[in-house]
Amino acid sequence: MGSFKNFIKRNNVILSVGIIIVIGFAYYFYIHRHPRTDNAFVVANVRPVSALVPGHITKIYVENNQEVKKGDKLFTVFREPYKLKVERLKSDLAAAKYNLSSLKFQLEKAQFQIDQAKDEYDNNLYLFKQAKLLSKDEAVSQKSAEILRRKMQANQNAVLMAKKSFQVLEQDLKEKGESIKSLEAQLQDAKVELELTTVYAQSDGIISNLFITEGIYAEPGVPLFSFVDTDKWWIQANLKETEIGKIRSGQLVEVRLWLYPEHIFHGKVTNMGWNVERQLTSEKSALPIVKKENEWFLLPQRFPVQIQLVDHDIQMFPLHVGASATITVKAGASEFEQIFHQFGLW
Repeated sequence: MGSFKNFIKRNNVILSVGIIIVIGFAYYFYIHRHPRTDNAFVVANVRPVSALVPGHITKIYVENNQEVKKGDKLFTVFREPYKLKVERLKSDLAAAKYNLSSLKFQLEKAQFQIDQAKDEYDNNLYLFKQAKLLSKDEAVSQKSAEILRRKMQANQNAVLMAKKSFQVLEQDLKEKGESIKSLEAQLQDAKVELELTTVYAQSDGIISNLFITEGIYAEPGVPLFSFVDTDKWWIQANLKETEIGKIRSGQLVEVRLWLYPEHIFHGKVTNMGWNVERQLTSEKSALPIVKKENEWFLLPQRFPVQIQLVDHDIQMFPLHVGASATITVKAGASEFEQIFHQFGLW
């Protein structure tokens, strides 16, 4: 026992250095098996909310930072002009349909006139042919035959005129049918616009940055406030390029939020960013800009890794977009593989 203590006293420096080296290697293997960073934060789908049709806001149903459910009303713009547009188009459509019915009746009448003119033409054509034959035997005067010929020609012209009138009415009928289709489409569009006067929540979420009052004029596409989608939450972790070689989609992740340091959240890697912008170009000369690097330490580039939280309780642990986080990825790199790689054998 005494000799062992003497050995430790004589070699305490060597032993201390050896322990430090062992601890250093253990930590090196651990961080490669479990990449970790506190350069991470909470992200979610955040979208701006704007009016879908223009108008003055008449009713706001929510407050700032209020939690809402999918389908809840958010606000309504002035509905009366859109109601009147729907009623006007309904009246126009009804009138167009009445006109269409009248044109159909006129078309039937025109067809009857064509048939009647054809019958008169056929009858006078027959009489003319008979009179022409009889006039040769002087049984009928030439004058009577000429009168019948002219009647027959008049009937022929009447048939042509009746057909032309029928074609005009037929074109009017087609035009009126297309006009009715257009009015029906306009009516449906007006009904959609009327429905869009009230904006609804498209998912569960939280109202953010709402500082508007009733009476303001809202334009489509102009943001009024933000909506944080709470159906899914992610962590964006910016990991060093020396740590992401073994990270793959689906790997498990432990997440600690600075909001709730005593609680461990769990997630999984969903994807990694492939690109970051490092190439700079001068606007004046279009020449590349090469930044000066620190000659003592070259910092590794970081790439964003997206992690989806899978077991968080939004009621017990409300999340906030942009909140800081610390993550540890269960990358699962082999210690033996790391050793071989370290000595250039892998």
